[in-house]
Amino acid sequence: MAVWNDYNWLFWEPANEPLTESPSKYRKISLCTTCMNRLHDLKETLPKNIEDNKKYPNLEFMILDYNSTDGLEEWIKNNMMDHIETGRVVYCRTQEPKYFEMGHSRNVAFKLASGNIINNVDADNFTNEGFADILNKMAEIRPRKTLFCKGKRGMHGRIGFFKDEFLSLGGYDEDLVGYGFDDHNLVYRAMGSGFKMMWWGGQYYDRIKTPRKEVTTNMEHKSWRDTEKINKKITFEKIENKEWVVNKDKHWGKATVARNFNNEFKI
Repeated sequence: MAVWNDYNWLFWEPANEPLTESPSKYRKISLCTTCMNRLHDLKETLPKNIEDNKKYPNLEFMILDYNSTDGLEEWIKNNMMDHIETGRVVYCRTQEPKYFEMGHSRNVAFKLASGNIINNVDADNFTNEGFADILNKMAEIRPRKTLFCKGKRGMHGRIGFFKDEFLSLGGYDEDLVGYGFDDHNLVYRAMGSGFKMMWWGGQYYDRIKTPRKEVTTNMEHKSWRDTEKINKKITFEKIENKEWVVNKDKHWGKATVARNFNNEFKI
């Protein structure tokens, strides 16, 4: 069974590659949030994350409403239209899913995002001040084959890529089921493909703590322990075979969506 030490993973060492204070440009960054019936969290996190990243000029918050039934669409209309008009917030909605699918939902959001850099921010996550700026500075010293990540072990969904490189990996593995190990699967595949992890630590991570028993509320499979075991098995079988690219024989990240309350289109 593959483990972290089985491969010569590449990790950023700040002492050897310090961040520049004056990056050459402001790369377009998309902070992507998928949300199914998590309005109670998004009400707290999204306004604060917008405020905490207001100094970064080339940024969008991509919100994917994954068929929520808790009033998310109405809340966006009532509270985010000014940001939608400026392009700071992009709101997309799909009415197809019956259950929340971790990998598929993120694949859809990342495909819809317009940024050169795409980074997941769960609905219960706070970025803290200056997160977009730190991503841009990391991209300055590592402009290709880059994985932006919270840490070397605890990722908590806070993973980012250059968009074209995420697409080249086939995105999140849609063979996985339910909750558990989807982030590790993607990280293993990226690192196995020669990516370097640019890890930014806990300074830019805070969250509303969701009890473990609630994480599968909107999912078809309710036992996260069972699905995590299944997903680990799938992951390690593919890693042993060096299957770094997934979803090869399927239309992955497939969805019908409406952007900013306009007509639906397919991706």
